Order: sequence, then C-alpha cells, then structure tokens
Amino acid sequence: MLKAELIRPRLIVQGDQVKPRQLAADYHWLQVAGELIALLQQHVGQTRGALEDALRDYEGDSLDYPIIRGLAAVLSNQAAFANDPAVDPAELRAALFAQGPVTARTDLFQVKERAQVVRETAVSYQLAPAQIETALFADLLEEQILQDTGAAITPGDLIARYNLEVARGLLYWARQVNLHIGANYRDLFRYIKLMQLMYTISPAQSGYDITLHGPISPFVQSTIRYGLQFARFMPALLLCQSWHMDAQVRPPSARDFLHYRLDDQTDLQGYFKASAEFASKLEANFAAEFADKYNQANRIWEMAYEDEILLLDDTIMISDFSFTHKKDGRRALLEIVGFWHPDYLRRKLEKIAQAGRRDLIVLVYESANVSQAAFQAASAGEVLTFKRKPVLKEVLAAVERCAC
Repeated sequence: MLKAELIRPRLIVQGDQVKPRQLAADYHWLQVAGELIALLQQHVGQTRGALEDALRDYEGDSLDYPIIRGLAAVLSNQAAFANDPAVDPAELRAALFAQGPVTARTDLFQVKERAQVVRETAVSYQLAPAQIETALFADLLEEQILQDTGAAITPGDLIARYNLEVARGLLYWARQVNLHIGANYRDLFRYIKLMQLMYTISPAQSGYDITLHGPISPFVQSTIRYGLQFARFMPALLLCQSWHMDAQVRPPSARDFLHYRLDDQTDLQGYFKASAEFASKLEANFAAEFADKYNQANRIWEMAYEDEILLLDDTIMISDFSFTHKKDGRRALLEIVGFWHPDYLRRKLEKIAQAGRRDLIVLVYESANVSQAAFQAASAGEVLTFKRKPVLKEVLAAVERCAC
C-alpha cells in the first residue's frame, strides 16, 4: 500500500469524476523500473537507511519524484527487512549509557573514551566490539538489514503493480463503494469477510448489487481508516469475470464527493489468488459426472456452480449448484453437505432454516452424523443422503420435483 502523498499527484479530476493516472510502460519508465530493481538487489545485506540514502541520490532533483518514490515503495514493500542482534538493543543502551557521557578522546574531564567503554561492555557480554556497535541501535527501522528482495519482478511487472497500488489508493478517501457483480461470488465474499467490511446486497439483473459501507465516514470525513480496508479489498474485484464499481470518494483537493468508476474492462493486474474451481473434491466429482453422463445435446437441465446467492437475515449463503430447465426455465438449487464438523453443521442448518427455500435440495453425506429429519425441519425442499457418492439419477429426480 502506497502512502497517501504518493497517490494524490496521480489523480485526474474531470467534472464529477476522478480516476488514477496510469503510468505507461514505455522505454523511459521501463528503464527507471529496471534501475530501481537493480538498486534494491545491490543493497541486500545493507541497512534500510543505506538503501533510502541510495534512493534519494537516485531521485536527485527529478520532478517525477512521486513516481520514483512510488515505484521504490512497491519494491520495498515486498522485500524482507530484519535484524537479529546478539543482545537486546534497549538493554545494551541502558548498560552503556549508565556509564555516563564519553567522548572520542580522553581529556581532563573525560577519563574514558568511547572505544574503551565499547570494549569493556563487549567483554561483559562475551561479544566482539563490532557486535556491540551493530546491536546498539538495531531496533531502529533504518538499521534493519535487507535480507531478501522478495519474488523476482520484471520492470513491466513493477509498473503494473504500481498502477494497481495507485488505483486502489484512491479508495483511501471513499465513504461508500457500490458494486455490481455477475459471477465469482465465493472469492468476492471471502475477501469482504477477510477485510471485515460492512455490506448490503440485493438481487439485480444478471447478478447482484452490493454496497460496501464506511461506518464513520458520514460523520468524520477526514479519516481514511476505513478507506484503507476498501483499498485492501479492491484487488478481489479483479478475480471476478463480470463487475462494475462506482465509489464515492473525496480526495483532499475535492470540495465534494466524486465518482470513481472501474469495471471488468480495466487493464489493472491483480495479485490475489483465486480459489480452486470447486470448494471440495466431492463437488468436483459431482460436476464431472454430470458433464460426462449428460452432454449438451441430451441434457434437459443445465447445471451451474455457485451462481445464486441466498439472502439471509444477517449473512448470505451461496448454493453449491443450480439446475435450470432448458425449456420452461424452472430452477432448483442443490447444497452438498459432506463435512462433519459440528460447528459447520450447526451454521449450515441455521442458514437453510433462514433461507426457507422449497426449491433447495440438500444432499447429505451419511457419515456427517446428523439426521435427515434435522435438515427437513430446517425447511429444505428435499433431503437426500448418500454413502460413498451422490446418486445423480436421484438428484435429478428431486430437482424435477422441487424446481419452480
């Protein structure tokens, strides 16, 4: 995440809209990015302070210093800095400073010189004087040692990541983010939960409208604390195939809130990892068997994975599969319960009860240690059980009965 002062110079305001200015991957900036990567690699084993001094020298009096600093910050943020002093620095300073002030040379008033005090302290700790010098201020940020530059990165990748950081940084000043999402719901809500964002959701044409709320922004508009969570979340949108974002943002220079819009046509490159195609091997095998037994030509029901969200009182439930009749459009949902952990089963029962959907079929693994009646009491349309694997013929028969 870039600091706010590195984001502001890259903003373009046009009417009631604002957008980030992307950095072109042209010859000049590719060269700069390559030189910064090389500079970082040259400072492995040196202190953070030495690296920052070298970066300031490289920057010189360039008018493009916000970009250079931003590129360098992206590199530094993925690098590993650490220190492992031989003795606790605070303890060491206390031991040295307790001996009173010393100077580089002795005189009438100073009977001990600095080097002597360091040598004596080194003996007491059974260390070399050089180790004492290294450990003395090792807990300061600038004294941390660059140990690893992180994953290998090309100049083009560095520019792409910088553009993403600027784009997400504009959300520092957001008070509300409106989204339309048409697919990939599981990954999206995984990151919404991870970032502890508050949201409301409603069905919309070809997907769902989701509003991410900032709880204190209507009252304290100068804070960016919650906006940081918006910014951290933003790369999750790039995991979705169909999406649109319209955020209300108010950068420091703006008199009123502006619209910040992005959609799935953006050139931004994310780095969040998508989850596996299916949440479990059981679901993957079920989908593979359906595709194998019912080809496109002879199937009556079209099956889709996680394409409907059930809106509950204070949460959501994403059904595992949906079945849509090719001729009359009737639909039924399928939830596979193959995990036996008591807390999981309790939450699943609560969600099914809140959903109250008569078109929801629950497929329960017999070893899940929960009775079929428990799911029926939770108002599921039908409850089927299986021993080793689901019987596809029985599932489709239940779909026919429950679909509406």
